[in-house]
Amino acid sequence: MTLRWHRRDAPLPAAAVVASGAVMAELRADTLIRVAAGAQLRVCASQEQGWLIVLGDRAELPWADGAVYLGWDGGVLVPTLTEPWPCADLLREPLRRLVGQQVGLVALLPGLVLAGPLPREPVDPARLDPDV
Repeated sequence: MTLRWHRRDAPLPAAAVVASGAVMAELRADTLIRVAAGAQLRVCASQEQGWLIVLGDRAELPWADGAVYLGWDGGVLVPTLTEPWPCADLLREPLRRLVGQQVGLVALLPGLVLAGPLPREPVDPARLDPDV
């Protein structure tokens, strides 16, 4: 089965933002600024794979040029402007088996599956500061 992506009729509400590569540093920096200002953001990251997902209220989410905003669709984070076919509801369980049942967070992007623990607590800024 081939996974295809289509533009959504209406965007999903943003629940997270993801960045990788050079964009990750900009997203990290804006996340630190927003957390210092009181935003209750949660973070899932993989330094080895080079990606960062920031979850939170839509109005508090950080911004970085080139980052992708994600919304919940069938228990999976997907880009807010596009939808996968087959639908995320059908993909959730196969994706969880692929990445491991203990994983709480699965993000599906064109050509990429990101997975990690679903963060429950707001991020400690020291965890994000690359100088610490």
